[in-house]
Amino acid sequence: MGKANKYLPKFYYDSFLDIPYEYLAKKGIKALFFDLDNTLLENNQKTLSEENKQFLQQIQPLFKIVILSNASKKRLETVLKNNFDYIPLTFFHKKPSSWGFLKALEKFNVSAEETVMIGDQLRTDILGANKMKITSILVKPINRNNESLFSRLSRYFIERPYIKKIKKNNPQIYQQKFKNFVELEK
Repeated sequence: MGKANKYLPKFYYDSFLDIPYEYLAKKGIKALFFDLDNTLLENNQKTLSEENKQFLQQIQPLFKIVILSNASKKRLETVLKNNFDYIPLTFFHKKPSSWGFLKALEKFNVSAEETVMIGDQLRTDILGANKMKITSILVKPINRNNESLFSRLSRYFIERPYIKKIKKNNPQIYQQKFKNFVELEK
């Protein structure tokens, strides 16, 4: 994978609810790795909405659903309440490190080719998945206004310049994968 493409998602959807899951299942996808914050719920929410929880439970017969998040183990336990599997990532093994991805693939006995990673950040979710040759799906963050300082800095110094470069050099890819994702700061 070229350096310039390491942040390029395979697909983009406005929300995880918009992804064609039945199509993924027909294509042989057996596991879905989801980011938590700003993908399934806002950063400051303490529980999954009933709608999102029911949706995930509805697609659970088709896939192994795993939450792969840089959130603390305590936050994962609080939010997920034993409804979904997760891989707690330690300080030295946070995304985009391969460690969590490898651990999840091994624990749930699936290959990278049978897996999709769904998340809202290029630097963590998409880069990590792409390094592992896992299909990456970028979704629009639910609410950028309450993100951590680290996420805001990552978006400003990594995502923003990358997306601007794509917009300039490859408008077609920008239209397909980033137009709705980001409102570039004026």
